[in-house]
This record gives sequence, structure tokens and C-alpha cells, in this order.
Amino acid sequence: MQPTRTAHSVVFLLAAVLFINYVDRGALPTAAHLIQDDLHLNEKQLGLLFSAFFWTYTLSQIPVGWLAERYGAHRILAAGLTLWAVATMCAGVAHSFPALLGLRLLLGIGESVAFPSVSKLLAVVVPVKNLGTANGVVACGYLLGPAVGTFAGGLIMAQYGWRAAFVMFGSLS
Repeated sequence: MQPTRTAHSVVFLLAAVLFINYVDRGALPTAAHLIQDDLHLNEKQLGLLFSAFFWTYTLSQIPVGWLAERYGAHRILAAGLTLWAVATMCAGVAHSFPALLGLRLLLGIGESVAFPSVSKLLAVVVPVKNLGTANGVVACGYLLGPAVGTFAGGLIMAQYGWRAAFVMFGSLS
């Protein structure tokens, strides 16, 4: 069975979702010294901000996979995308370490839906013999995202400050 036009569209949309997912991830490391100076954070606090995302991201993988199976991967992916967009935008207006930490934890939950949901959608829409190509297209999205996020984030931060990058990336999500 050949992949349909719908399957091609879904694969490219999923690649775009993962691209956006990974663009957001480059924002904090790129802005780290600006955030540290602005919020007067010490190295321990900065380290907690870097790692907080991965606490909830890792712990949420299995539960969100179950949710994608039970309620539909498209719904879970949409909910996660909404959560990570809002968490990213709000990070741009956070004025304290606790607020930023909470938003990083929410970002981890929101972004954790990506791979379980994308995998489920690919399995449903793409014929098995074409899954390798589909996964390659999707991989381009998440591998290109950090490069673009770091570059574009750096340009935005140089011109408008670190907060603008978070608001812009969240808005584009």
C-alpha cells in the first residue's frame, strides 16, 4: 500500500510539531546568562532550571503514552502543544526563580507528549513499509529545531532581550 496524500501531510505536520518542540528547548541555554543576571540567580538555581524540564519530561513519557492510546494521540498532542506554548510564553514574563522553575516543570509535561503521540500517529497513518522514511522526515524536524532555535533565539535576544524570545517562541507554537 502506497502512502496517501493525507499520510504525507500528517508526516510533515508532525515534523513541524517536533521542530517547534525543539526550537523552544534552545531558548533557556541561549538565554542563561541573561536570565541569571536579570533575576539574580546563582549557579545552583540555574542548574535547577536546566534540569527541571527533564524531571517532568522523563516522568511523563509513559503516562502520556497511555493517554494518547486511550484518548487519541491527536488530542493529547494538541493539549501538550497548548501547554508548552503557554509555559514558554509565560517564561518570558516570569520575574522570579520559583515562577520560572514552575514553568520549566510545566514545559516538561507539555513537551513530553510529543514522541508518544507522534509515534502513535505515524503508526496509524503511515504504511509499515514507509515508516523508515516517515521517521527520517520527522527526525529532520527535531534535529533542525535546536539549531534554528539557538540561532533565532540569539538574534531575538540580542535585539529585544531574553523575554521577547520566550514570548515569540511560545506565540509561534
